Amino acid sequence: MRLSEDKVRRIAERLHDELAQKGLLEYREPAGARPGTGRAARVKAIYDCIIEDLQREDEIDAEVEKILATYSREIKGTERDILFRKHKEEIARKRGYIL
Repeated sequence: MRLSEDKVRRIAERLHDELAQKGLLEYREPAGARPGTGRAARVKAIYDCIIEDLQREDEIDAEVEKILATYSREIKGTERDILFRKHKEEIARKRGYIL
């Protein structure tokens, strides 16, 4: 994964707070809950979404690496980057994943 769990957590917190500040996040605190309990659960849900998305992308990257490994010659540099991107977009499209 390209981002550490701590960075993902901070992104989730910031995303939650920005959405709440702009009034784009609507929620109700559970009755009798301690202050902040609901926020923590919402941040965790956002965090889980981001982690799942990054894991899907890692799976696609691994599949692309397998495809590139089947080429008869070694691919380097810009050519490898172009082929990697092409295969990644194709696999993502087939899986219904938007990059």
